[in-house]
Amino acid sequence: MRMIVAMARDPNKGIREFVNYPLFECLMDRRSRRFQVGGKITSGPLKYESQHKPIPLTELEEALLIWAGGGIKGLNLSDFPPGKGLDLEVKFVSKTIPSLGDIHRTEIFYTNDNGTYMVKQNDKIMNSLPGIKGLKGEKRLDVILELFNECRIKISDKRANLPKKPPGLAIHNTWNVNKPGSTVMMPVTDLSAGLINILFFYERKGHRYNFLDELKNLRPAGTKKWLKNGFLNKDKSLNLIEAEIRFANAYMAEQPLFCQNVNLAQQALGLGGWLFTGFASRYMLGADSESSGLGFRCVDSDHLDSDWGSTITAIPVGLDGHFVGFCPPYYKNMNEAVDAFNDMKWTNWDASMMPYKESQAVLDATRRPSKKEIMVVKDLCNYIYETYGSFPAFSDTMYTRMMVQSHVIDLDFYDKFYGEGAYSKLHKEYKTNWNKHL
Repeated sequence: MRMIVAMARDPNKGIREFVNYPLFECLMDRRSRRFQVGGKITSGPLKYESQHKPIPLTELEEALLIWAGGGIKGLNLSDFPPGKGLDLEVKFVSKTIPSLGDIHRTEIFYTNDNGTYMVKQNDKIMNSLPGIKGLKGEKRLDVILELFNECRIKISDKRANLPKKPPGLAIHNTWNVNKPGSTVMMPVTDLSAGLINILFFYERKGHRYNFLDELKNLRPAGTKKWLKNGFLNKDKSLNLIEAEIRFANAYMAEQPLFCQNVNLAQQALGLGGWLFTGFASRYMLGADSESSGLGFRCVDSDHLDSDWGSTITAIPVGLDGHFVGFCPPYYKNMNEAVDAFNDMKWTNWDASMMPYKESQAVLDATRRPSKKEIMVVKDLCNYIYETYGSFPAFSDTMYTRMMVQSHVIDLDFYDKFYGEGAYSKLHKEYKTNWNKHL
């Protein structure tokens, strides 16, 4: 860690350009630049083989990219009335990207020539409203890099064995994904936590929605007794599949936001790369015997085959010891999983972890779920798991839909096939700005 902090303090031009690069210029410069040093296109009018060896990114560059993508900054404002939905918040952490309900259950994995890593942030809290912004100059970089090192877990000494062909990886990406010198960053979202949290929100006072199962003739999804006793509102209903997919899309929005931020940061660092989605999540996470992917535990589910282009029905549920879903096999049943989620969530609700001047008053004014609400959510979750053999039922427990690759681009390729404007001044000056030799 001392080495990487020392690099941040080194007043090289690359750091200065990154810190001061205007947003307007980042937006202007943003393009996908897929051809890296060491790359090769084997046929066609763009046939070309790089005359340079692959140049890996430094730890400093990776730390800055990942922080820009979704790093912790401080505390969120959470500035809405306590009685109107503040209880949706899981924690009060502010990152460079938003998170529905501040749940922050998207974790970043990345792989390079030195191995495969997880950047585990879901258990990190920064108890300061200004956070990193309240620091000055090089101290900001020091804290970013300290966080990177604290959160980083090495899960393999090797580059991840990601799919190299369809259906695991789309044909148009097989030529340049995960090649030597590249850093591939993969956000993975825990949809089990998101679904439990949003179910509590829809069963809170003022909502009391009834969920109906479209595949079972619109029968109540485990909530018949709650309709009968009048606890749920029969005039407020949501279809289970439509609602679950809607919720999943909202939580997975963190992934393209992360990738776009990384893409913008690439411009400020003088790097190339692109974000892409032509792959099947289960293959990337480890459900395929031919490519171990990120090594997630996968469980069989014979009812569900929703992953794009996939013939695999095994569902990734967690990376043992590091990042696991709120569902079996990590919990005996969904009752236990719901209790564990609530323990995790409400542990964050402490005045010392909140952004307000009068945090205790806000804390006291925010209602927690009642015993009946907890029972309703447990009945819903048990229905989903017992009926469909997984949780969620219609989305994978752990899911990745977008990823982003960063690398050093080969200027010779772009000079040969493109006119002026294919790359920016920072791409042209990358070698000298970062003291690298191509």
